[in-house]
Parts: sequence; structure tokens; C-alpha cells
Amino acid sequence: MSWKVIVFFILTVLLVIFTVQNQILINIQFFHWEINDVPVVYVLLSGLIFGFLLASMMQLPRIIKLKRELKKVVRELEKSEEIVADKDEDVTSEGVSMGSEYKGGFFNE
Repeated sequence: MSWKVIVFFILTVLLVIFTVQNQILINIQFFHWEINDVPVVYVLLSGLIFGFLLASMMQLPRIIKLKRELKKVVRELEKSEEIVADKDEDVTSEGVSMGSEYKGGFFNE
């Protein structure tokens, strides 16, 4: 098994233990809203999920920028390969360029 799967299972077991042991109900107030008798686990999990989404959204502009740069580099590489393919060189059936100084054999001088 992968170490990531093992860590995932360990964290899942710890979350289940935490959920069973913390059955405490709390009241939540946010501005004028009030929610009564909410388990602590729901509050913590919603906070974790909100934090993950917030962190992901903060990284989104950088991810988009890096994808644009990658596409630009790929286009430049494709153009450079087209330029190399346009040059006149002797190419064998294996697709290996022999160069302009190749005269036809190993023993030919």
C-alpha cells in the first residue's frame, strides 16, 4: 500500500475517534444569525473545508499564470522543432541525422 493511503486511513480513524468523543453541542452566533445545538465536529470540519477553499482560491491566479507560461514555452518549442525539420539534412531510416559531412559509410575515405 502507498504511504499516502496509510496516512489517509490513520487520519480517518483519528477523525472518527474525535467525532465520537466530542458530542458537545454549541450555539453559534454570526452577526444577527444564531444557530443552536450544533456539534463541535461540524464547526471544525466546516472551518477546515472553508480554509482549504480559501487557500486554493488564493493560489488560483498563480496557477493560471503558470499555465499560460507553459503554453507559451510549448508553442516556442514547437516552432523551433519546425525550423529544425525544415533544414536539409541526410536522415537515415531510423530518423538519425548523419550531418552534412557524412560521405556514405564507415570504411569509405
